[in-house]
Amino acid sequence: MQIPYLSEVLRIIIAWIPKLAAAIVVLVIGWAAGRAFGKAVAYVLDKIGVDDILRSTSVGKSIEERTHVKLTTIFDVIARWFVYLIAISTASDILGVAALTQIIRNILAYLPYLAAGIAIIIVGLVAGDFLGDIIIDVGKKQGIEWADVIGNLFKVFIYLVALLIGLRQMMIDVTLLEVIIQYFAIGVAVGGAVGLGIALGWGLKDIVKKYAEEKYAEQKKE
Repeated sequence: MQIPYLSEVLRIIIAWIPKLAAAIVVLVIGWAAGRAFGKAVAYVLDKIGVDDILRSTSVGKSIEERTHVKLTTIFDVIARWFVYLIAISTASDILGVAALTQIIRNILAYLPYLAAGIAIIIVGLVAGDFLGDIIIDVGKKQGIEWADVIGNLFKVFIYLVALLIGLRQMMIDVTLLEVIIQYFAIGVAVGGAVGLGIALGWGLKDIVKKYAEEKYAEQKKE
């Protein structure tokens, strides 16, 4: 009585062998292709000088020193796993594991958003640093005492905006960051206004004093 059941099990196993072999071949090819693609992406980014550009910014330099992770390595990993997941999804489809295939396809759909978000943050860091340095340079040439403070505040503002846009692109909730940026902008505006008022006050002090002395001298002559 058990022989028919055993025959059925053997039939299922035998039917699965070609599928399993095909899935293994797909995974091996995907592994090799993923490594090659990741290295190619890292090589191109390295030739462009992405790590050097990011390292030229104060934030980028600090991140690399603390984490010891290069940007090219991050994109290498993302590129590799993009190909790996395609291979795993194909293998899962061959084996008929529909639930796993769907999960992997969802992850694959998200990876471009992740890469785009990282790219936006990087561009923001570089742009913020570049523009902030220009503001500091111009301010110093014009004799503005607070040029460093103004330039660095501008950098931080651009960093936060870039981080906000990048995280949004990654589909991450940024409600708290939006509130922080709003309060930061208000703080900078109020601080700038107060600072300008103090600067004008100190600058006008001597003018008012001189004007009052002249008026007093005129009245004394009369």
